[in-house]
Amino acid sequence: MEKFYSDCQKYHLRITPQRVAIYEALMNDNSHPSADAVYQKVKTKCPNISLDTVNRTLINFSERGMIDTVACSGHGRKYDPNSNPHHHLKCIKCGKIIDFTNNRYDKLKIPEEIKEKFTVLGKRVVLTGICKNCTTKRTARC
Repeated sequence: MEKFYSDCQKYHLRITPQRVAIYEALMNDNSHPSADAVYQKVKTKCPNISLDTVNRTLINFSERGMIDTVACSGHGRKYDPNSNPHHHLKCIKCGKIIDFTNNRYDKLKIPEEIKEKFTVLGKRVVLTGICKNCTTKRTARC
């Protein structure tokens, strides 16, 4: 939470009970939750909070680099509290996202033609496929 407080100070964000609850809910969930999933957790602590407030707060945190946004086509936007270098496995069936680390992927060389057109600030590999749980369900139906 120290990082949260220093980031709020750095970005001139007021520290409100709602923001604290949203940040805590996200930091305690490594499943890459959607705004709705965060809202479901937060509303037990802050019963008067709206989904819109949660969504706007998550976007606000993401725009300031406090958290990452993971685009997940067909499953909406998801949020990633893990700021350490890592990559993702993404299931195209259920939308589940799993973190993994790999030194070779961390060291991927940026092609010169990209460097000429774009300033790369970070690298993340996303592998798409079908998770073990969805594969098991699929084989069970056959």
